[in-house]
Amino acid sequence: MMKKNLLFVVTFLTLFTSTILFADEFSVADTNKDGVVSKEEFNTYLSVGTVTLPPALVQSLSDAASALAKDDLAGYKKHLPTILESVKQTTGAVRATLLPLSERLVPGNDLKTARKPFEPFSNAAANFVLAQPVSKRQAKVFQCPMSPVLGVGRWIQKDNPKLQNPFFGSQMLTCGNEVK
Repeated sequence: MMKKNLLFVVTFLTLFTSTILFADEFSVADTNKDGVVSKEEFNTYLSVGTVTLPPALVQSLSDAASALAKDDLAGYKKHLPTILESVKQTTGAVRATLLPLSERLVPGNDLKTARKPFEPFSNAAANFVLAQPVSKRQAKVFQCPMSPVLGVGRWIQKDNPKLQNPFFGSQMLTCGNEVK
C-alpha cells in the first residue's frame, strides 16, 4: 500500500511539474486556478511520509531569494551551483519535482531572465517546506499574490524574518505575506 501511495505522489508531482516545464512560457494557465498547489492539497499528496529538503538547499535557496530581493544578480549567480548540486542529491518526490525545474534555472544576463525560472522552482521548494508541521519547518515561507510568472509565487527565507520579495526586488520589496 505504501509503495502505491508513493508512486501516486511521484506521478502526480511529475505531471504537475511537467505542465509547467513544457509550456513555452510559464503562466497561471499552467497551474491550478491560483498558480500554486494549496497547502492542504500538497499535504494530502505527501501524507505517505515526511519529506524534507536538504539543509544546503534550504540555505542556498534562501540566500538566492535574498540576492534577488536586493536586485543582486551576481549574488544570485553565486548561489546557483549549490542549489543545483543540492537538488541532484535529493531523492523521491523532492527529486522528481525539483530536478526538472532546476534544469531551467539560468544565471541570466539580467534580473528578469534570472527571476523567471526561479519563481516556479522556488514555489515548488517552498511547498515542500509548507508540507512540514510548523514546529519542524526549516525556514519561513512567504508568498506574493501577484508574482509575474505564476500569479502567486512562494519563496523561502531562512535568516531574515522581514519579507523581501525576490520576484520584484526593489520595485515591490514588501509585496506579499507569510504563509503559515
